[in-house]
Amino acid sequence: MTTVGLISPLQAAEHATITLYHHISETTPASTSVPPAKFREQLEHLRQGGFHVIALPELVQALQERRELPDKTVAITFDDGYISIYDTAFPMLEEFGFPFTVFINTQPHNDQMRGYMSWEQISEMSDAGVTIANHMENHPHMVDVLAGEDEAARIERLRAELLRSQARILEKTGQDHQFMAYPYGEYDVPVKHMVEELGMVAFGQQSGAVGFDSDFLALPRFPFGGSFTDFNDFKQKVQTLAFHLTQVDPETPMTAETNPSVTLQFAQGNFNFRQVGCYAGGQPLQMEWLDQENGLVRLSTEQNFTTRRFRYLCTAPVREAPGRFYWYSKDWTRTLPGNQD
Repeated sequence: MTTVGLISPLQAAEHATITLYHHISETTPASTSVPPAKFREQLEHLRQGGFHVIALPELVQALQERRELPDKTVAITFDDGYISIYDTAFPMLEEFGFPFTVFINTQPHNDQMRGYMSWEQISEMSDAGVTIANHMENHPHMVDVLAGEDEAARIERLRAELLRSQARILEKTGQDHQFMAYPYGEYDVPVKHMVEELGMVAFGQQSGAVGFDSDFLALPRFPFGGSFTDFNDFKQKVQTLAFHLTQVDPETPMTAETNPSVTLQFAQGNFNFRQVGCYAGGQPLQMEWLDQENGLVRLSTEQNFTTRRFRYLCTAPVREAPGRFYWYSKDWTRTLPGNQD
């Protein structure tokens, strides 16, 4: 474990945060990019702000074994294997002594596509201790059904692609971590079952902290890029705590609706149920407390979301820790022609 700075007054915890990046560049698509100067500012905050930056495998193992972590523990991840990870992020992270993980979709590296790292560069990072993990082969929308497919054929196609990618990473790096990140953060219940059968841990792109009771088939990460590059936003998110939810109904993130409702049950924590606030699109959600004493609430909205993906977000202030919040988000993927519930 890399221990950085001072230990928070909370001392030990059952929570952590995972950051997600794509490009560290000023010349790549703004929606998925963090400028190098802003990235350095974030790393400096982790170094000076009492954070503990550890490798993702170490974090996952600690959470699965329910071993307490230092408060304000963070793991750093990247998706897609873009060249700026090697050119810009890698030397900066080495300078700070921070471990990190790259989830790669293997086909662009096989094809030596412009803008992606080469296998030689990936191997160099692997030899330096960087964790290399699975992001599928061709970065598919895993919830989409191809023409002529039934459910069984879709899952078998995805399973074969996931295993090919895993084998390629092992061949090129010697690493065989049983981790995968869902492309676009999209998954459904059958996909989760497939990942579970393979004995893997999976990561989404929904925001939130991770804890002992998180869903290890869809662990949240905080994405940074585009509109999510504000420094104060970063400082807030990396010190959040994980709600423990005992009910999420429906479990699936798939919906045919533009404003679905969801029922959540929050377990007791170091917060007050009356201070839980839930939002979507920057607007408060309607919160119908079915049993406030036991944390059971139904969320709904009159807003209509016509994008493929959207999310509902809930937070609550942490008692005796001013400025810190519990954080959970429910991601939705709309059922459109070519995908399914």
